[in-house]
Amino acid sequence: MKKSKTKQQLLKIKMEWLLLATGGIVVACFALVYGLVQMTAPIQQQQRLVRFYDRGTEQSILTTATTVRDAITVAGIEVDPHDVIEPTADTTLTESYVDIIIYRSRPVAVIDGAIRQTIMTSSQSPNGMLKEAGLSALGPKDKTVFRQGDLAMGGARIDLVISRAEIEKPAPIVFQPKPNALTSSKGAHVYVDKDGVAHRETYYDLAMNVVIRSCGATNTYTVRSDGAKVDQDGYILVAANLAAYPRCTVVDTSMGPGKVYDTGGFAVRHPYGFDLATDWSRRDGI
Repeated sequence: MKKSKTKQQLLKIKMEWLLLATGGIVVACFALVYGLVQMTAPIQQQQRLVRFYDRGTEQSILTTATTVRDAITVAGIEVDPHDVIEPTADTTLTESYVDIIIYRSRPVAVIDGAIRQTIMTSSQSPNGMLKEAGLSALGPKDKTVFRQGDLAMGGARIDLVISRAEIEKPAPIVFQPKPNALTSSKGAHVYVDKDGVAHRETYYDLAMNVVIRSCGATNTYTVRSDGAKVDQDGYILVAANLAAYPRCTVVDTSMGPGKVYDTGGFAVRHPYGFDLATDWSRRDGI
């Protein structure tokens, strides 16, 4: 009698395990099918996470919007015709995760020596503002600073002050890692620089022996301990939109001070984006 009872208990346990295993397989199959349906669903039905960067704030939504313009509407964000959107408003959304940056138009007083001009601009780079003001572009040693404006002087809340420098040897760059620095595992992220401007950062790994001469025929570069390629003065080699950041412009990146040596097709879609030269892909020291 006891043996018969023991067999019944064992049989009951086996049946319970079988039911659990079968249930787990069913759940796994359901999740797989759901994932495949999501992946193969028409673009109009796919949900994606869209993150907005707007005047120092970040907002995220989950939406089936298929264009940047539609995503902005869903998020309830008001955009002025003079504002700049990156990517552009008509860009089709195809990825699961999308970053959208809004550059707001605002009055800026450009102060270049004795010259002072107030312009209405959505440009985020000093050279872009200088161009709109009809002033000379920055030289490789010129310096800029953004400061709070004096409304009584020109009606602008922001001043761009230009200091035209004499030719001098730049101070050595001291590398200070930042907690939100670009890494090989990230691939791409958005970095807000010291002036509050958001930049989409990516990285690439190519030999830089030709473009390094853009800022001096005898210029050389090396690979830093963290994999960043830097020039002889310690600046990270950066590719950027040359209309906004001409060659030899010093810029602030998440990996430290950089200098523009190169450009690329990404600049059309991300006019204020930076592509940082690294040794993360080939890892050959070049």
